[in-house]
Amino acid sequence: MFAQSKNPRILVSLLILGALVFSFFPLSVVWAGSDQNALMRRGLMLPNEFIVIGTIQHVKSGLIQVNIDNLDPLFLSLQAAADKGMTSIQAGDKVEIIVSDQNQVIDFRKAGTPGWDKAVKGHLLQPLLRGQKWAVLETEKGDKGTYEVNETVRHTLENIPAGVPAIFLINNEHRVIDATFGEEGTLLDTLAKWAKERQRTLQ
Repeated sequence: MFAQSKNPRILVSLLILGALVFSFFPLSVVWAGSDQNALMRRGLMLPNEFIVIGTIQHVKSGLIQVNIDNLDPLFLSLQAAADKGMTSIQAGDKVEIIVSDQNQVIDFRKAGTPGWDKAVKGHLLQPLLRGQKWAVLETEKGDKGTYEVNETVRHTLENIPAGVPAIFLINNEHRVIDATFGEEGTLLDTLAKWAKERQRTLQ
C-alpha cells in the first residue's frame, strides 16, 4: 500500500498536475504515434513495382550480395538492412526485394517477415453487395483476384461501382484495407496520402 500523505495540499497538487499532464498529452496521441510507426514499418508497394526473391551469397565490406536466378547479382547496403531491423544476416538467407519498372531497388526485407501494403489500380468486376466479405478485382494489367475486405472499409467498397477506375490498398494478408474511386487526380491524391503515412517518396 502507498503511504498516505500527511499534507493534503501536496496530494491535491499532485492530482492537479496529473490532470494537466493528461490534458496536454492524451492517450490518443500515444496510440496514434504507435499506429503511425506500424504504417512506416510496413511500407508501400506502388502499382508499377514487383517483388523478386534472391539468396544472400555473402556479406562483405558493408554490402550484401544477393543472387537472383539468371540476373546479375544485386548489392544491398548492410547499414540499410540494420535500419530495417534485419539481424543475423547469413549466406543462404532468402531476401524479398521490391523493384521498380525501371529495375531500381526500392526496398527489401528478409523473406517470411511481415510484408508491404500494396497499392493496386484497377476496378471491381462486380459490385460488393451488403454483407459480402470478398471483392473480385481486376488490375489495370488484366490480372484478376479475389480479396477479403476489411470490416472497416466494407461500406467504402459497397459504394464503388463495378467497372469504374479505382485504387485499392491491400495488406500482406491479402485483405483490402482501404480504397477509393474517381478520376486520375483523385487516385493519385489517395496514393500520395498512403505513401506519406508510410514515409514513402513518390517519384
